[in-house]
Amino acid sequence: MITLFQPPPGFGAANPSPFCIKLEVLLKMADVDYKTQLEGNPRNGPNGKIPYIKDKGTALGDSDRIQLYLESEYNVEFFEGLNANQKAQSLAFIRLADEHLYWVVIYSRWMEDKNWRIIKKRFFGKMPLILRMFVPNMLRKGVRKSMTGHGIGRHDRATIYAMGAEDLTAIADFIADRDFAFGSTPTAVDAALYGQLSAIIDAPFDTPLKRAALSHDTLSAYCKRMRARYFPNLGDVA
Repeated sequence: MITLFQPPPGFGAANPSPFCIKLEVLLKMADVDYKTQLEGNPRNGPNGKIPYIKDKGTALGDSDRIQLYLESEYNVEFFEGLNANQKAQSLAFIRLADEHLYWVVIYSRWMEDKNWRIIKKRFFGKMPLILRMFVPNMLRKGVRKSMTGHGIGRHDRATIYAMGAEDLTAIADFIADRDFAFGSTPTAVDAALYGQLSAIIDAPFDTPLKRAALSHDTLSAYCKRMRARYFPNLGDVA
């Protein structure tokens, strides 16, 4: 049986991490047997990140690589019925969500002081006092450095949120009036889109990014459908 390592649910979503949400949706889509194990230390993962899985004695990280593993080892077809053009669109929107919109989500959580206080309490609140005095701020500086290396962190606040709003408009236009990305059946691109959108819409962070997402009725309705399908035990967002 596959073991999924991730933090517990939080921030009104199935998980505080959009990639944990994405990966668990992929596992549910694959209809494979799996169990979850709580893990809060990214350094325990094979790539130094959470989430990751263990299967057949091997640890695997990175949601995209795990997707490929599920396809090859469990004969899963995450893009069943899609043509080459639709598969190309899927890859483009997965990259938009995971490699660009994600960094706006990170900015909204880690760089906004009021939200940083929530993050700090959630992830570091149980640390011994001596560690809480320097570890959270050290990691925050590391996140800022990563954002600068990515490029998005070189822009000012208004520009970062404007780029996030552009991503959200593109996603809303892409989904349009369909239930899911390509019709009535979710595919792998839906796992990626929902992971990031849930991190924006469901989480209790009032930011320009969340307001931009909520301005699209399409995105709110899409999140509700994905939540009801894959995490019905969570109920509606408060």
